[in-house]
Amino acid sequence: MEQDNNYQINVSWQQKAATWLQSVKNELLNDKIFYTYCFISTAVIYLCSLYLDFPIDYSFTTYLETLMQALYVTGLSWCIYYYFYLILRKEKQPAKRFIRKLKHLIFPLHRPVSVFVSMMALNLIFSNHTFLKSLIPIINPFKWDLTFANIDTLLHFGFAPWELTHALFSNAWASLALNVAYNAWFFCMWGILIFFLIYKKYPLVRQQFLLTFALSWMILGVFFATLLSSAGPCYVELITGDEQFVPLMKTLEAQSQYLTNVDAGQLWALPTQQYLWDEYIANANGIGSGISAMPSLHVSIAVLMALSIYRLNKTIGYFAYAFAVIIQIGSVHLAWHYAIDGYLATLLTVMLWKIVGWALRRYASYPERSE
Repeated sequence: MEQDNNYQINVSWQQKAATWLQSVKNELLNDKIFYTYCFISTAVIYLCSLYLDFPIDYSFTTYLETLMQALYVTGLSWCIYYYFYLILRKEKQPAKRFIRKLKHLIFPLHRPVSVFVSMMALNLIFSNHTFLKSLIPIINPFKWDLTFANIDTLLHFGFAPWELTHALFSNAWASLALNVAYNAWFFCMWGILIFFLIYKKYPLVRQQFLLTFALSWMILGVFFATLLSSAGPCYVELITGDEQFVPLMKTLEAQSQYLTNVDAGQLWALPTQQYLWDEYIANANGIGSGISAMPSLHVSIAVLMALSIYRLNKTIGYFAYAFAVIIQIGSVHLAWHYAIDGYLATLLTVMLWKIVGWALRRYASYPERSE
């Protein structure tokens, strides 16, 4: 009798384990195209790094620790927010309701497993991009900067775009506001990534976002960035000796100094630009390293966020489009990019979004909305 009970317990646990593994498999298969792309692209890049003589070492884990820390901070912040939200709503049993919500997020366990695997994939996407971006000036040295500067002037009726933005936003506080918005891009990108990794009610839009996101870093951030190799206005004098952007840099430095004097911080773009230049000189492969202007990935991802959010909620989508415009202005104002960098990034991102959407509808079976 005891042997029969033990046998039943073992069978029960085996059945539960098999069921759980099957649910994990099904969950991961939902993102099979995304994972397949990450695996293949990483394998190709790694093999190239082994057999080609690159001065920069490839790493699989450049962003792993940062992403795990960001995930931890995001989870902790959400817990604090939700608990105080329940208290402010005067929930009768906030602790009980909070624990119930946590259980709903964590169980069944295939949900957090899926998020963890997706984090690994994102780490590969960012690590691959940083490695390849750092190689751009080695493969194709910067040579398009002055051409893009001239095109900018031609497109804007004889004015350099930065002259127009600094005429509109002429004081240090306006520059600081644009810098805050520009840095907020990272948090917005992280937020929308977490949203689409967890929220699976609209499978087609979710897949369209994830695939366009992954491809943007490779197609825009590597292929076109290498083909149209340029450093950006903040580095023009250092690379070419041309001084046409010296007035812009002096204006930003004066504004940053003013903000420092009044204890309002500084324009963070300037030390970040110096950090990237130091990494470039050292041939480093660290977080965020690599110099590239055309096309602007800041603008590209901002446009992608707007496209995807608009599909889910038109009202919020309009704000997302406005944010993309602010990122375009900030990229020029803070000397990161030529205006044409953002224009081309917008065009290519919309094209990529449309192509991915068409391919998913034609060759995949993701529904618009899941039950």
